Amino acid sequence: MRQRTNITAMRHILPLLLFLFLCFNNVVAGEAENQPETETGNELVGKVMKQAEDAFAQHEKDKKTLKALVSTPLTDTQQALLRQLLPHTGTLDETLSSTPYLTYLKTEVGKEYKDFPAYVAAMPTAKQKTDVLFSFKKALPPKTKAEILSVCTDYYFKLRSAAVENPKLFNETGSLIAFQTKHLMEPLMAIYPAAELFSHMSEITQMAMVTNFKGQMYTEVYREAWRERLEKHDSQEGLLRCAIATPAEFALVRSFFNDTAALEKWIKTPLKIEKASEAKKSK
Repeated sequence: MRQRTNITAMRHILPLLLFLFLCFNNVVAGEAENQPETETGNELVGKVMKQAEDAFAQHEKDKKTLKALVSTPLTDTQQALLRQLLPHTGTLDETLSSTPYLTYLKTEVGKEYKDFPAYVAAMPTAKQKTDVLFSFKKALPPKTKAEILSVCTDYYFKLRSAAVENPKLFNETGSLIAFQTKHLMEPLMAIYPAAELFSHMSEITQMAMVTNFKGQMYTEVYREAWRERLEKHDSQEGLLRCAIATPAEFALVRSFFNDTAALEKWIKTPLKIEKASEAKKSK
């Protein structure tokens, strides 16, 4: 089963890698002749494929860790907060704008907000951007420039929003490539001088893999955990539990929707059914 999973994942990665090479082919063709003959085309492909395997292996480890984290039961303090919020009437945004939740939010995120909509409007916050940037800094080569890390960070949050608008994005290679070209590859090409593109090819493909894997992992793992909470409890309690357990991530995803009803509908749609439907169409 594990081997089949790896093959499926690599099948999604290969078209992306091929596209990256073709995307830069015309730009670097004239420059390749000037590069030191230290790495042949085959060696470069082998290097990138090894990076893809390593990136997927790390992705699987990170996904397992994240699943365990988001599945953690509420603490006693969180349970007490939930009991305070359950009697509230009105919309979810109004309930989360109450003093008990805002006090809890300040403790969790280190900043005070006048109400929950104000917190949602601030998404993604400076802290969230910094956390994501440092996660990329850890995953990418040590000498990766700050402006490159910034591009990856911006792309990550745009990818998260796009994955909500199109839940099948990660299973539609063409759509993902088009999105990646506009929001990741073009900004990177504007930073790297044409003469350096060839020498940075493996680094660029690694960026694409790392950001795509992270965006997909956070979207799917949190959504699945939240769906399980809504299945176990009614809508009000389920959504409150999500907002209490993972306030920053919940507010980020809430910012992608016009209202709570749309968010709830998205959460309740089983991810596995979407994947099964997509697999059936591809046969």
